[in-house]
Amino acid sequence: MAFTALFVANGLVIGWRNAYDVMLAITSPAATKSPILAWPLSLAGWLAGPAVVAAAVIGYMITAGIEGRRKNPLGELFRESGHD
Repeated sequence: MAFTALFVANGLVIGWRNAYDVMLAITSPAATKSPILAWPLSLAGWLAGPAVVAAAVIGYMITAGIEGRRKNPLGELFRESGHD
């Protein structure tokens, strides 16, 4: 929520394209109309990128682990254990 508010504030002040470029470290925050506002967005962009990638990798690993354990359909597992 705070990240979105920071991006919107920067978009309104320095322009949407500049805010996007600052967030992705394409443009230096010092080269904008409001560097004081752009520096926190740049820092948030540096922190958010690795966090999103880490969450995606962890999600993939959890999914792969679950799929590895689901070799048999659930109904077949109940029949093997004697429960219907």
